[in-house]
Amino acid sequence: MGLAKPKLTTQARDCKCYDSSLIHPRFFALEDGISLRVKNRSVIVVFFASFFLCFCTVRFSFQGMKKTRIIDLPDDVIRHISSFLTAKQAAHAQIAAKKWRNLISIIPNREFFVLKSKISGSLNDFVKELLSLHANHRLRRFSLKLPDEGNRPYYNPVNDCLRNVLKRGVLDLELDINAKEDYPLPFEVFTCKSVVTLELGSGFVIDTIPLNASLPALKTLILDSVRFDSLDGGCVFQRLLSACSVLEELVINGRVSDHWNWSRTVSSQTLKRLTISREVLAGDHNEVNSEAISFDTPSLEYLENYDVLRDGYPVVNFNSLVEATFDVFLFFDGGGYDLKNLIQGLQNVQILRCVNVDTMLMFDSSCSSEAIPLFENLLHFEVSTEPDYCWFPLTNVLEKSPNLKTLTIEGCLHFVPQEPVCDCLSGYSFLKLCPIETLKITEFEGDTDCMLHIKLILENLPYLELLELHVQARTDRKLQIMSDLLMLPRASSKCKVQVKF
Repeated sequence: MGLAKPKLTTQARDCKCYDSSLIHPRFFALEDGISLRVKNRSVIVVFFASFFLCFCTVRFSFQGMKKTRIIDLPDDVIRHISSFLTAKQAAHAQIAAKKWRNLISIIPNREFFVLKSKISGSLNDFVKELLSLHANHRLRRFSLKLPDEGNRPYYNPVNDCLRNVLKRGVLDLELDINAKEDYPLPFEVFTCKSVVTLELGSGFVIDTIPLNASLPALKTLILDSVRFDSLDGGCVFQRLLSACSVLEELVINGRVSDHWNWSRTVSSQTLKRLTISREVLAGDHNEVNSEAISFDTPSLEYLENYDVLRDGYPVVNFNSLVEATFDVFLFFDGGGYDLKNLIQGLQNVQILRCVNVDTMLMFDSSCSSEAIPLFENLLHFEVSTEPDYCWFPLTNVLEKSPNLKTLTIEGCLHFVPQEPVCDCLSGYSFLKLCPIETLKITEFEGDTDCMLHIKLILENLPYLELLELHVQARTDRKLQIMSDLLMLPRASSKCKVQVKF
C-alpha cells in the first residue's frame, strides 16, 4: 500500500504554506507523489517550526503560484533549519532527500589529545579549525584530553571550544584536561539538551551550577577526580543529579583522601547503574575520608563499590538491586561502624560479590544475626578468603540464603595451626541445609589437610552437582590428587568433580 500524500487547503496552496493540522505526524512531503515516514517526531517538529518561522512574515502573491515543497527551499534556509538539529536528528534528515545529504553535515568524531607540554599553539589551531566549521555541521562525539601542566594558559580556548561543540548537538562529550581547582567549567555544559554521555575530569572543582541546569537527554555521567565544594543554596552535586531527568548510569572515580563539601547523599529515581571507585595511594592513610553516605536509588539494578567502609549508611534504598560488587577496606580497627541499613538494603540482590577479606567482615559477628536479612533472591555468591581468616561471616550469609545455587571461594580454604578443622566451621555441618549446586574453589593445594576439608564438604552438601577445583600443585602430583578426589564419598549422587590445574 502506498503512503498517503499530505493534503493541502486552498489557502495553503496559495500561501505556499502547509496546514500543519492536515499533515500526519509521521509523514511529510518531499517531492510530488513522495512521502516519507519518519520515526523521530522531533525532526518534523523542528523542520516545520523553522519553515513557518522563515516564511510566515514574507508576502506572497496569491495568484498563479505553485505549491512550495520542502525540497525546494533555498540552501541557506535548509542550513539554517538544520542548525537546530542534534547529530541524531540530522542523520534522520539526511535520509529524507538526496539534496540534503550535501547540505547537512555530520562529523562522527572530533578529538584533541596531546601527550607533551607546549600545547597552547596546537590547541589554538584546533579551536580555530573547529570554529571555522559551518553552523550546520553536527558532532556525534567530542573528546578533549590535555596533559597536566604547571600553568593553565588554555582555559579560555578550552571553554570557547566547549561552547562551540555544545551548540552542534553533540551526543558524547569527554573532557579530561587535568585542570586545577580554579578551572571555571562553562555553564553551557549543564544546560545542553543533546548530550547523552558526559565524562568530566580531572582535578577541578565544581562549586556552582546554573539555576536553570537541565540535561534532559543525559543517560551516562562519569566524574573522574572531580570534586564538589558547595552547599550554598543546596548541594551542588545533588542539584546536578536532579538536572538529569533520565540518568541511568553514574560513575564516580577518585581517591579515598578526596573531601567533598556535599550532602553525602546519592539520590536519583532513574539511576540503574552506579560505580564508586576510590583509589588508595601512598600517603592516603592519614587522610582517609570515611564519613557516612546515603543511597536513595530505588531503580538501581547494578552496583560496584570500591571504597573504604563508611562510618554509617543512614539511608539505603536498593529495592531493585540485582547485582552488587563490594571491595571495601577497613582502615580503623574495632567497632564504630553502623552497617545495619547497608546489609538490610542488600536483601533483594541476586548476585553478590565480596572481593576482599575486609568486605566479608561486614557480615561478621559484630553484626548480630538478627541484623542480617533473609537473602531469598540470592543465587550467586562470590567471596574472597585467606587461610587465617575465620569463616563466621560466610556461615552467617549461607544460613540466610535458602535459594543459593552457586558459591565461589576466591582463595583457599581456612586452616588453623595444629588443628584439622577450625571451630568456626563446625565440621562444615552448616552446609547440610544449603541448596548449593555448584561450588568453585580457586586455590586448592591438594595436600592431606585440603583433602580432609573437601571430604567434609562433599559429605555435607546434599544437592551439589559440580565441585570445581583449581589445583596449585606440582606436575608429578596431579594423578595422585585426581585419584584421591575420586575416592571421596559424596552426599549427592549427582555430584561431579572437575579439576583444573
